[in-house]
Amino acid sequence: MALEKPDRAPLFDLLPNDAVLRHFNHGVPVEIGDDRSGIRAISAAVDGSRGAAFSPSEEKTVRRSDGRETRALRWTAWNERARYSSSEEYREVKIRELAGWEREAAEPFDAARDEGYLSQREVKSWFGGDFYYLMSAPCPNLMGIWSEVGLEPFSYYLYDCEEVIVEQLEYHTVHACRWVGGLPADDPFECVFVGEDIAFKNGPMVRVKWLEKHYFPRLARVISSLHAKGKKVMFHSDGNLNAIMDGLVEAGIDALNPIEITAGMDLGDLHRRCPRLVFAGGIDVSHLLPFGTPQQVRDAVVKAIEDTEGQILVGSSTEVFNIVPLENYLAMRETAMGYRF
Repeated sequence: MALEKPDRAPLFDLLPNDAVLRHFNHGVPVEIGDDRSGIRAISAAVDGSRGAAFSPSEEKTVRRSDGRETRALRWTAWNERARYSSSEEYREVKIRELAGWEREAAEPFDAARDEGYLSQREVKSWFGGDFYYLMSAPCPNLMGIWSEVGLEPFSYYLYDCEEVIVEQLEYHTVHACRWVGGLPADDPFECVFVGEDIAFKNGPMVRVKWLEKHYFPRLARVISSLHAKGKKVMFHSDGNLNAIMDGLVEAGIDALNPIEITAGMDLGDLHRRCPRLVFAGGIDVSHLLPFGTPQQVRDAVVKAIEDTEGQILVGSSTEVFNIVPLENYLAMRETAMGYRF
């Protein structure tokens, strides 16, 4: 992450894969809710990761405080969308929710008292000091805004009441900067993960000019606050980001994840365009890792390392899903570990 060459290509990934975890847990399955065993297995398998599921979940459906349902599966969860009868109702509800946020923003924020932050510090201590565990931080949260309602309703609201969408972005940005500003002096995290899915496989979800006007300046404010705390920033979005790479780089990101190859992202081209960017991921998990041969996986890992001149944390192009066979994961891992610069 400091743009210095290590002795080998490092590994960075999410591992919601029973066979992989069992292999690195001395052949013992990681049971439901056993995060400690999951973390031990992940620590043995890769050099770095971020907040996610460390062990499988009980499959169940729960009702949230806002009335919506969340359906938890073994390695993922689905949230019921919020429903509004019209754009006018959406506008009215959001205006009520945002009322008074300027007063809230004027108050200092103590992240050391924040449950989410304290939980991340505890998890980092479980991984140990030689593991590169990324802290997840608040952000402008465009993904949160569209995913609350789904893309089709969001598209209508963006057209009918754009100002409410923009005000939500501003609220989340101010909150993120306050949150970062309130980090304690002994904060142990070196790198921060900012997750925002904002692209389809063929390009950004909204117009580039809209992102340039409303999103990238706010993302830059959050990243600037993180840089002021001495932290690197890894930005995550699935999809084809080629049209907005300049905006992301200008906003100050240090690393990009997960490099979705099947969406048209090419590591060699990205490295030429953004020579100071570190990449994390880049090994196709849509087709190659689940359905390819171990040799095809090895070839892809070598190509990814060489296309980026070593500026890559090798891993899947999102996460190592349960359908990825163990032998293909091991081929990716062993090739990265055996590659010498």
